[in-house]
Parts: sequence; C-alpha cells; structure tokens
Amino acid sequence: MRPFLESKNEGSIKKEGLLARRLYLMNVPYDASNAELEAFVSEFVPVEMAVIPRDRGGLAHGYAFVYLKDASDMERALEYCDGRHLRSR
Repeated sequence: MRPFLESKNEGSIKKEGLLARRLYLMNVPYDASNAELEAFVSEFVPVEMAVIPRDRGGLAHGYAFVYLKDASDMERALEYCDGRHLRSR
C-alpha cells in the first residue's frame, strides 16, 4: 500500500483536527475490511478508525482512510505503511 499525506496550508485546519489525523492508503485490497486495516496500522501507531469507501453495490474503490488517535503519530505511520503490502496489494 502507498500512503499519501494530504497537506493543507489553510489556517482553518487545526493540528488536532480530523484532517491532520487522516492517513490515505492507496492500493488497498478490494475485499479488505475496516477491522483488518485498523489492525494493520495499529501494530505501530494507535488508530481511532478506518474507513473504506464503497460504491452503492458495496464494492470497495481500492483506497482507504485511517484516522489516527494523535496527529503527532503521522510521521511514524507514514514510515510504517510506505512500501508494505496487505495481502499482496
């Protein structure tokens, strides 16, 4: 999976805000579950929740958002997730 950190330079987004704690993961297996992603990332940093966007038919789009409990853990999460695979994807 490839993580992507969204950076916003707007003053309205606070460091403790939701966007500052959101880790975007690409190339997530289509049949992965939210619990599986939470467990994957929480091996290294505390996770609040994981969200896998799906279409109306319930099929995943192949990416996910993982919300960390603390924005200060973002660097460690990026280092941990970059280049790792979840079930060969």
